[in-house]
Amino acid sequence: MDKNQLTEKEKKGDFEISVERLHTKAQQWISEIEFIKIEQNFLKELLTDHIIGLCKTHNYDQAKMLLNGIENEAKLGNKLIEFIKEHKINLALLLENIQLKKETKFRENHKLLKVEVKNYIENFKYIKEQVYELVLLIMRNEKEIKLLSK
Repeated sequence: MDKNQLTEKEKKGDFEISVERLHTKAQQWISEIEFIKIEQNFLKELLTDHIIGLCKTHNYDQAKMLLNGIENEAKLGNKLIEFIKEHKINLALLLENIQLKKETKFRENHKLLKVEVKNYIENFKYIKEQVYELVLLIMRNEKEIKLLSK
């Protein structure tokens, strides 16, 4: 036997490790999206309870737009979690050699989900940055008003 050839057992071992990595990555995505959901709730509370009342017309419109963006991202996050959970089930079946013929399809699906999760995270980071900038602007304005009133 050639040293470069792998036995069936070795091939299966590499296959299982690879699928297990995909499964682990999918679980990490879910954890990351769950954490983002907590951040989204915080940002919604921050905007609705503390900022909206302090906003001037332009800032108020921006705050409302950001709230809508957070709400849309939250819905998308829930859908992504469902897709990822379904993907994890398929990966588990693949590990059990139940749907081996569909391995290529599952791997392609994993790549698509990877892009979706990456875009989701990037979109949320952008919204979060915008919320922080708005809050900072309003806090500075409030500070100036307090200093001027003294």
